[in-house]
Amino acid sequence: MRIKILLSTLMIAVLSFGLFAQGENKSTSASLFLPETGDFGVSFTIDGLIDKIKLSPPQNKVGNNLLFARYYQTNDKVLRFGFGLDIESKKREQSDSVGSEMISLDSSRSQYNINFSFGYEKHLRTTSRLDPYIFTQLDLTFIGKKKTEVEEVIASDAGERKRNKTIKEDGGIGIGISAGGGFNYFLAKRFSVGAEFAFVIQHVKEGGTISSNEITTPINGNPTSKFESKENLTRDWNVGVRPEARINISYFF
Repeated sequence: MRIKILLSTLMIAVLSFGLFAQGENKSTSASLFLPETGDFGVSFTIDGLIDKIKLSPPQNKVGNNLLFARYYQTNDKVLRFGFGLDIESKKREQSDSVGSEMISLDSSRSQYNINFSFGYEKHLRTTSRLDPYIFTQLDLTFIGKKKTEVEEVIASDAGERKRNKTIKEDGGIGIGISAGGGFNYFLAKRFSVGAEFAFVIQHVKEGGTISSNEITTPINGNPTSKFESKENLTRDWNVGVRPEARINISYFF
């Protein structure tokens, strides 16, 4: 239902833009509103319906947020590029008493993803406000290693028993190619709204070696270590059209 509402809104917007454009003065120069050679712009996405609208950077299939920008090499040839960085760091602390013992359990998890995107647009520049284009884009996502650490401490009148466990999982890489079309409609000079549709092919390879090292320290005696290793590799292919067309807001400098 959400997709249908969004597509209906886009169709109404395009028709309205077309009717408005036909009524414009033909002698008006396209450069009055549209970007020109050397201009640079940034884009954000309107996400959500009317009662839950929010601005967010575009995303690729892996999920990275992108700082997305365009650079006009010429009036109709545009370079598009983006950068994304996701850093996940979680920590949890728990403590509980069981009889005369106090049990503390601390855990943490960390991972990072880095994304780069590069693309090219060919603009048609049909009117002084409506600017349709076709594009192609390459996405590269580097999936960082996952690291999980668990520390358990059991304290009693006799002393402390400790258990430390570290789990490391290999990361991976995602490669995506997309091609499609879109439009920008300039409400004012350098300020536009628009949308894109794209056909996407993406391959994600993630995982590999998972290693686990557990060290147990008793109240009395020497620590003991237990090391385990296994392989867990996933490969995922995604082919298809982006699930929905989102409305973009762009501003050019």
